[in-house]
Amino acid sequence: MSEILKAMKNNMKSAMLMEIKLRKEGIVAEDKYSFAIAQKIVVRSIISMFPEIGKKPADATDDDVIKLLKRYINNEKERLLYTDKHLTEIDVLGTKPSELKKLVNEKLQELGDKLTSGKIAIAQTYLPKQATEEEITLWIKENIDFSQYKNKMQAMGPIMKQFKGADGNFMKGILLKL
Repeated sequence: MSEILKAMKNNMKSAMLMEIKLRKEGIVAEDKYSFAIAQKIVVRSIISMFPEIGKKPADATDDDVIKLLKRYINNEKERLLYTDKHLTEIDVLGTKPSELKKLVNEKLQELGDKLTSGKIAIAQTYLPKQATEEEITLWIKENIDFSQYKNKMQAMGPIMKQFKGADGNFMKGILLKL
């Protein structure tokens, strides 16, 4: 089982115990209680997503869990686009599915990290810390021989493998600068 998933399950157990304790004390309107509920929701949501990738949680790798965490974060951000009225019914009325997907992606990029919630923050804590541009550039210069590739972008595979969980667009931007 994935180490990340083990940590998530342990945190969910702690959150459930905290929720019970706070309910017994009659404290249900505080941040601690909200955090415990959000923690449970995030972990349960991730676990419920395993059938989408054709695996059972017990057979999952860290890469599988990272993939699901990113998908969950993206889904939550997309949901926030509508609930926070960044996209309204008027914006999407009569839009073709392909155009809607493009519109959603543009809004997500435009808003970036401004679009967040407690659940997104919790899910992000389980993602590996992304290396800085300087760290990635240094590793590329020391380990990648671009003469072996017809195109710089063909080096994405080994670089992404080295920096698991890194954002592909971030990595692409670094490669284009080299």
